[in-house]
Amino acid sequence: MPRRISLPTHGALELALGLALLIAPLALGLDGPGLVAGVAAGALVTGLALAGVESLSASAHMGADQMTTLALLLGGAALGLGGQVAAGVLLAAAAAAMAALTFATRFSRR
Repeated sequence: MPRRISLPTHGALELALGLALLIAPLALGLDGPGLVAGVAAGALVTGLALAGVESLSASAHMGADQMTTLALLLGGAALGLGGQVAAGVLLAAAAAAMAALTFATRFSRR
């Protein structure tokens, strides 16, 4: 069985993802809905990372990660179908990263 990452490591990686999502829409030159959605997604992921295990139980954090992944995926699909392809790809990639991070994490405090 592969070794799973700890909650503090999860938080650090989630923070890095959130900050990257805050910067990426600007770096990619997204406009309008893509810019707003990308920055909002970055703020959401960053806030979730900063909440940490002190504010949320491990199971609540896992549930929030799963819902964030779903929101990123659906938002990416909506943006892509609405003609904002670069923004759609950005949010879909962020959803894949969140899913991988969630699956790789050991949601316990041992």
